[in-house]
This record gives sequence, C-alpha cells and structure tokens, in this order.
Amino acid sequence: MSDIATSFYVTGGTLRRDAQSYVQRNADRDLYESLYEGKFCYVLTSRQMGKSSLMVRTAVRLREESVAVAVLDLTALGQNLTAEQWYDGLLSRIGQQLDIEEELEDFWLSHTSLGPLQRWMQAIREVVLARLDGRVVIFVDEIDAVRSLPFSTDEFFAGIREFYNRRTEDTELERLTFCLLGVATPTDLIRDTSTTPFNVGQRIELNDFTEAEAAPLAKGITLSRGLGRTEKIGATLLKRILYWTGGHPYLTQRLCQAVAEDTSITNRAGVDRICESMFLSSKARERDDNLLFVRERMLRSEADVAGLLDLYAKVRNHKRVQDDERNSLVAVLRLSGITRVMEGYLFVRNRIYYRVFDREWVRAEMPDAEVRRQKAAYRRGLLRATAVAAVILAVMAALVIVAIRERNRAEAAASLARMNEQIAEEKTRKVEETLKQLQEQKQMTAESQKLAEEERLKREDDRQQMIWEMIKDDANPLTFQAYLEMYPKGSFASQARRQQRDARKRLKESVAQNEVVTTGVIIGRVYDTATDQPLIGAKVIARKTDTGAERRMDTGADGRCMIALLEQGTYRVTISHDGYDEKSTGITVKPDRIARFSRVFGGLNKKASNR
Repeated sequence: MSDIATSFYVTGGTLRRDAQSYVQRNADRDLYESLYEGKFCYVLTSRQMGKSSLMVRTAVRLREESVAVAVLDLTALGQNLTAEQWYDGLLSRIGQQLDIEEELEDFWLSHTSLGPLQRWMQAIREVVLARLDGRVVIFVDEIDAVRSLPFSTDEFFAGIREFYNRRTEDTELERLTFCLLGVATPTDLIRDTSTTPFNVGQRIELNDFTEAEAAPLAKGITLSRGLGRTEKIGATLLKRILYWTGGHPYLTQRLCQAVAEDTSITNRAGVDRICESMFLSSKARERDDNLLFVRERMLRSEADVAGLLDLYAKVRNHKRVQDDERNSLVAVLRLSGITRVMEGYLFVRNRIYYRVFDREWVRAEMPDAEVRRQKAAYRRGLLRATAVAAVILAVMAALVIVAIRERNRAEAAASLARMNEQIAEEKTRKVEETLKQLQEQKQMTAESQKLAEEERLKREDDRQQMIWEMIKDDANPLTFQAYLEMYPKGSFASQARRQQRDARKRLKESVAQNEVVTTGVIIGRVYDTATDQPLIGAKVIARKTDTGAERRMDTGADGRCMIALLEQGTYRVTISHDGYDEKSTGITVKPDRIARFSRVFGGLNKKASNR
C-alpha cells in the first residue's frame, strides 16, 4: 500500500503530465483558452500551489493543437551572470525546444552591436516568428528568481510588454504570446518608478481545491480494497483532510499520502492524529518545507515586519482586512500563502496555518525594533516621573531653606524656632509620602495593564466556547436538543446531554407547580446555492407576526444558527447576506418543537450585479 500511495500522490515538485493525482481546477480551462486565443497571461501566487504543474499540462494541450511552445525556467539559468549571458541563455533554451538553435545562435553572434535585450527581441521577431508557422507561446516560470540577479530585469518585462503593445503595428506579433508564472505581484515585475508598470495581460487565479475538485484524490486512499477501506470511508477521510488543509494543493497531497500509507486510519480521529504529528507538533513546524517557506517569506520580507505581523494578527482575530494589492503588507501576506481572499477580505488560509502561526508565534516573532520601541516608551514614562519627583524635591529644598531662615530670624524665640522645624519636618514627610504614592501608582498602572492584557487574551480564547456558553445557562431542554442536532459530535456534546436531562427534570418540576412552558426553537443552515458552501455572518431575523417582537442571530463558521426560547406562534423569518438576494418565509413555532429551515429556503442566490 505504501508503494501504491507513493506512486499515486506527488508531494513535491512538478507533477508529470500523466500524474493520477493531478486535480483539475478552473485555472486549467482559463489558462488554456486564454493562451490559445493569443492573450498574454500571468499566474502569480504563493509557492506549492501547482503553478508549474498547471504550466506543464497546458503546454501539452497546446502542443496537441499544433502550437509551438517553449518553457523558460529562470532558476535553471543561474544567478552569477552578466546581462548578455542571461539573455543568450534564454534564447538558447527557446532554440533547443523549437529546434531552431543554430539559427538563433547565428543571429545572436551576428548582431553584437545591439544591446542584450534588443538582440533577444529581434531574434524572436526575425527568427522565431519567421521560421515557425502558427501560434508561438513562451512560458516564463519562476520569475521571482530575477531578484537574485546582479542586474535589473525591469527592461526584460518592459520588453515583453512591448511585444504586446506593438501588435497594433506588427500583425505578426499577434501569433506570439507570453505566460509569466511565479511568486510575485504585477508591481514587482517593473520596480523602477520612472518606468511604466507592467500593466498588460490577463490574471489567472489559482485557487485551493474545492471539495468537488479534490474528489479524485480519494482514489489513492482506497486503491487497496483488502485493507477494508471502502469508497465511502475514503470520501470521509478525504473530507477530514480538506477540513485541515482547506484544499491547499501541497498540504492536501502530503496529508493524503500519509493517510494512504497508514492502514490503521479509518476514521476522522486518525486523520487528526497524523495531521498533529506532521504539521502541528513543535518538531514538525521546524521540518516541513511549506511551513518554513511561509514563515521565512513573512519574517525575511522587505516589508515592515512589525506592521506585517500586526496586520496578520488582525486577520487571525477575524478583523475585516480588505484585499488591497496597493498595500505592500497585504501583498506579502498573499504571496506567503498564509491568507486567501473571500468576498474581498483576507482570511487565514486553512486550519493548519491557523494553529501553527498562532498568537504566541506572532508575539515571539515580533522584531527587536518593536521591543526597543516599547522600552523607549517605558524610559520616557520613567523620565517624566523622575522630572515630577525632581520638581517636588526642589520645592522641598526651598521649603527647608525657608524654614532655616525663619528659625535663624527667631533665635530669641526658641519655641517659635521649634515650631518652624516641626512644620519643615511635616512638609518633608508629606513630600516623601507623595513620592511613595507616585511609585505605588506607577506599579499599580503596570499591574493594571498586565491584567487588562490577560483579560483580553482570555476573552479571545473564550470565543471558541461561545455556543456552549449560550446553551449551558438555558433551562429549556428543547434548546439542548437543537444544539445536539446541529453539533452531534462536538466537544461539549456529552456535557450538553447531561444538562438536557437536568433541564427536563426542572421542566417536570415547573409543570408540577403549574408553570406553563410555551417556547420553541428555530434552527437552520444558510449557504450559497451555487456552491453549497456555508455563508458565515449571514443575518437571520425571526419577527413575530402578531406582536412584531424580533430575535436576531448571525450564522457561525459552518453557516448554522439557532434562535431559542421563542414564544409559540407564527414568525416571519428573514435571511440576508451582503452580495446575496434576501429571502423570507413564515415559520410556525410550537411548544417543545424544533422548526427547521428547508434546504431551498436556507440557500441564498448572489445578486445579479455580482454574478
């Protein structure tokens, strides 16, 4: 089984054109159709998202349609090169793949009076397009490798843009198409602010696997039927794998391979156990290539690390951070792969990243500059306190001098002198007490800040217990029943059942005392009708038709919500979400009954302007 899993899944590098575990995504169709139509394209995203595998598959499909294809891997050219050597290397690789190497080499050597970029562009126009019929597509992979070259490559990307712009004058250039791939943003391609930025081409979005797209990966888990893994078990294990990886290509393939190799795993708990061992343990965090890349990309970037970590902390704490490519910090978060975009806002990409790059990691990795800033603020506060103390001491010294003068002037009256001394001593004591109080207030302030920070952290940790906190204080057993239907295997299910039994006992006692219980529950799940994905933060309003009384609730992370302790009667239930059409329907709530959304009513359609 280990050999089968190893041959089926690919957990590193580019997948072969015939790899069984290759997952088809929308990007496969979009990239092929765009390049076949002659559009310039770029696939710019984080590492290990399947860019090179997508390129290989697309190149094969184009060649099958008689399109001339050349693939340039910039990492294969080296780094310690001159500009002339680098451009000559690019041209040589194009010649090898298109079988015109000698013609291109002759052109290069016969035009030494031209600069490297001009020679490269003319060779493509006057040799490649002249010798080949039909369309020519050039893939440029690993474009972020140009950052390590000893010369600027702004003119290289400006030259590619020039090929596109000259199509209006030179119709032959309409047969030439480029596709750029790498870990970068369009603004990274041309960094010189005096040069027009790279603003041509169509962006191809390479997203994580959806559950439907990833379904073929279950085949590797169930290849050996003798191990007792049916297709149903394979689908269950794959669903749990996606629960942790969120569909990240590398993490999903790696976790699938580990599950396939471990024949003892037949349930979700087994997947959780191996995920903990591979990614979440302290040793795993230091060994896994993907986790190391994400960490290094964030902490070794040219951006303000303190600001970057602070922005990531906001995303992790579910604050609304918009996806704005003009913001360099947002670009770093996206290219590191730690976040993804949903409905225009950033979210932590998957549960593995959420657990590995947690609050403690952010605090531990905050740079020394931030620590120095905090220490400087402390020193400024200390200096201000010292200045106040100095003023008080100066006042005290002046009072002592006045007292001495008064005593000298009243030498004849000994009693008056003693009184003046007592006054001076009393003032000195008060000044010392004032200094002591200032010090105590300073300590109390520090302690208060510490307690406030601890309280804030506690509130954040308690957010995960929110549903249980809502349920456990409720005396209505129907509420517990609704909770258990929504979360039958949650971490608090056993506690909920005990609470339910106690609530029923109290309910019988209240009935015996002639207390009438007339409450019910409405539960449901709100989802996108097109994708069947849960809608987080959807608003659900239950309005009683006769009194107009309202109860509101927002859906949680799984798109579900529950409105409990509702008086019996007819309610108008309305569900809404930004970017979706609103829906409403009438629901009757009866005592000790659970009213549910129907599947049709629970789904929302996107508004026409957003489709």
